[in-house]
Formats: sequence, C-alpha cells, structure tokens
Amino acid sequence: MALTNRLVAVDVYTASYRVVGKVQVGNTGLIGLLNDETTSYMRVHEATLARLHMPTKLAARYEFVELTKRGIHAVCVATKEDLGPLALIRGGFSRTLQYDVVAVSQVFEFEGIFNWAGHFDPAAILVKGTSDFLAFYDGALQAVLFPNLRVEAPGMLVNRRKIDIFVHAKEPTGRRASS
Repeated sequence: MALTNRLVAVDVYTASYRVVGKVQVGNTGLIGLLNDETTSYMRVHEATLARLHMPTKLAARYEFVELTKRGIHAVCVATKEDLGPLALIRGGFSRTLQYDVVAVSQVFEFEGIFNWAGHFDPAAILVKGTSDFLAFYDGALQAVLFPNLRVEAPGMLVNRRKIDIFVHAKEPTGRRASS
C-alpha cells in the first residue's frame, strides 16, 4: 500500500511557546504521527513562534522547527478531519459516547467533546494504553496564567501526560460519536 503524505496546518502549544506552521502527515493523520512511539519529535514546516504571554506577536520565523512530543501540551487544527482517520482516533471501537470534558494541565485548561467507548473512566483514559494524545472536538484551550490566550478549534489533540485534572462536565449525551 502506498503511503500518501500531505501537509496539515497546525497550531502547537508548549509550556512557553505557540508554534504555527504545517506538519507532514501520512495515512494515519496527525494523531498517528503524534502517537507514533518510534519517533520522539515532530517537525513543523514554515514555523512562526510566539511567546505564550504575547501569542499574536511574532518572536521568530524558521523554515522548520523540531519539537519534542513530550514537550507539546496540545495541537489545534482547523478541521476535525485533520486529526486523522476516525477509526484510529476511536481506538478501533465503533460504538462510542460523546462526553463533554474539562482537562487541566499546569499551563492550560482544555474543554471539548471526547469520544469514549462505554462508561467514562479517567484512570483508563489517562493511564492505560499507549496513545499519548487524546482527541477533543469542538474544543477550547485557555492559558492559565495568560487569560488573553484563548483558542477555539474544531479539532485538538491534548497530551494526556500533561493532564493533572480530567473530568466530564455533564453526563454523556447518549449520541453516537459522529465524524
């Protein structure tokens, strides 16, 4: 099977910087790239950097930058499809519920819709499995110390290793997850 590569526009957030650019992804999309255990970094092309406390002021521009995956708190994208194939995001489960969730790291607060098969189980979501990045839909990211930094995105991948608090804000909607 031939691999297809395409560029996906990303807005990446670390503990100190916002990095905007494009990432080359294959058939598994952005979630496949970030959850690939064989690489520990991600390359962002046509990268512009801004400090978190001044998220709209350009700090630097580079042809490309390398980011360690462990240092990434979240990656926002313009469309849900940019995250990757739905089956990969769901972990192979076809019947999932949608949960309105709130997650908090030392730097950001996240909210959005999270798809999960069955009863909401924070321990299983945050500790078990091999996927470091969780998909949030129709989400928002807010910097804890810099309230002027608020981003809303149709699709967001949040690094579960950075999450300190994770709760569902309401009972599940009962709807089956949609694409």
